[in-house]
Amino acid sequence: MCRARINCVLVLLCESAAMHTAPPTARTPCPPRPWWATWQGAALVSLTLAVPLLWPIVPPLTDIYGHLARFAIITRIDTSPYLHRWFTIEWRLSGNLGVDILVALTGKVMGVVLATKLTLIATVIVTALGILLVAREAHGRIPPTAFFALPLVFAMPFQFGFLNFTLSVALAFMAIGVWMRLDRLERRTTRALLFVPVGIVLWVTHIAGWGLTGLAIFAIELVTARRREAGFARVLWRAGMASLPLAAPIAIMLVQPNAPSTGIAQWFNWDLKLFYLKAVLRDQNMAFDIISTMLLYGLILCGLRGAGFRMEARLACAAGFVFVAFLLMPGTVMGSAFTDMRLLPCALALAILSLSPVTKIRRRLTAIAAAALLFLGIRLVVQTVSWVRIGALQTEQRAAIDHIPRGSRVAALVALPCETLWSSARMDHLALMAIVRRDAFVNGLWDIPSSQLSIHRPDAQGFVYAGSQALFPVGCRYDEAYSRARALATLPRGAFDYLWLVDTPKQDWPADARLRIIWSADRAVLYRILPTMPK
Repeated sequence: MCRARINCVLVLLCESAAMHTAPPTARTPCPPRPWWATWQGAALVSLTLAVPLLWPIVPPLTDIYGHLARFAIITRIDTSPYLHRWFTIEWRLSGNLGVDILVALTGKVMGVVLATKLTLIATVIVTALGILLVAREAHGRIPPTAFFALPLVFAMPFQFGFLNFTLSVALAFMAIGVWMRLDRLERRTTRALLFVPVGIVLWVTHIAGWGLTGLAIFAIELVTARRREAGFARVLWRAGMASLPLAAPIAIMLVQPNAPSTGIAQWFNWDLKLFYLKAVLRDQNMAFDIISTMLLYGLILCGLRGAGFRMEARLACAAGFVFVAFLLMPGTVMGSAFTDMRLLPCALALAILSLSPVTKIRRRLTAIAAAALLFLGIRLVVQTVSWVRIGALQTEQRAAIDHIPRGSRVAALVALPCETLWSSARMDHLALMAIVRRDAFVNGLWDIPSSQLSIHRPDAQGFVYAGSQALFPVGCRYDEAYSRARALATLPRGAFDYLWLVDTPKQDWPADARLRIIWSADRAVLYRILPTMPK
């Protein structure tokens, strides 16, 4: 009932906006475009988003090492003498394969690390181009306010390293822009035929990106239909029929055999949702990130109040739909965490893209563009510096891998800060890099039902899956009983050759005659697990 009421309110708001907004085709001749409103300028600005990714060999994203490990297994399991002992790859069609497929095709040639890095660089550039394409199609030219949306490319989902999802968002914005362009050109039959395969590609890349695209396009079509039709039912029918080509993946899901699922969790966790609202641009500097986020909210508020900015009805409606989806979505779906949080930056981006300045004075428009580009530049500089710093810390920790023989079995334990702490060195899955470089087995790799990767290590008992490596301080553990002492006491030592303590201060290193130090640094140590007690 609650969802139905919210949807009805959104439809009415979209209808109202459509009635009070001029159709996009009713344009007056425009003066020559300033450089930032040209495609050359848009391309140049989009390319700058690759800068933070250029320096680190491995971009310091929280989950990236888990992805790299999976990619290494996928590309080398048939040739490695070790990986097939512990892992099995069974490809199945699912809505979470985007970067997996790309790296599987290119990783054997250039290596999975470089292939992943190039994919990430392409992702941020395509996302930026897609964002600016949507703005251009909505307003007839790129408004200066559109550049305020570009820092959202590096929002929390990107920082967490949700690679398939972020790639799907890049494709989603491109798809929305193309959809609006074909509507402007009145090539709707071509659009309907094109978006059947587009919907399938989006779904295969990541199901959330496909859902985001469908939701935004349905909202856009609601406003478009209201301009052409009268009556609530006819508007809904027309919008639904126009969006139908994107529904092709539904048929795929219906004919697929039932896949195992870990279910749904964290419904309506309002404390978390409120945290996400202020942490959209969360990276390493809490004050800077929150002030940046508040600036974006301030711009949207100005648009809602008509204070210097107007909002384009179609994108405003799409932003509202995606924001309501963020409010209603659970936190975990089919083993995929932070499902709701992923949608929030997209809602904010659509809201900002709906904005355009009321003024037509060229000097003022240029000032707004300069402010937006300055904001983007500062965010990129701070992002680059923080990633260089984190990358250096991670490189120091990864030096342990040089002392691990190929094909070893490694038990890793990582000392992590509380998740409520704003900044982090993002060591959560760093030890999995030993799989990439040494064809080792390391605990902590994801083995979710929707994945093509399976792990078979019954001898390792509880030290296999994601979470077995994570040690949080007292007071912020998921399992209050799970500590370093308990992990060491319950570790099945016969199942592992080495113990690697990541980002752990020396005072917390165990003194155990069955553990021999092979390598150490200020905050890391690698032990050889001795098979028997020395005499």
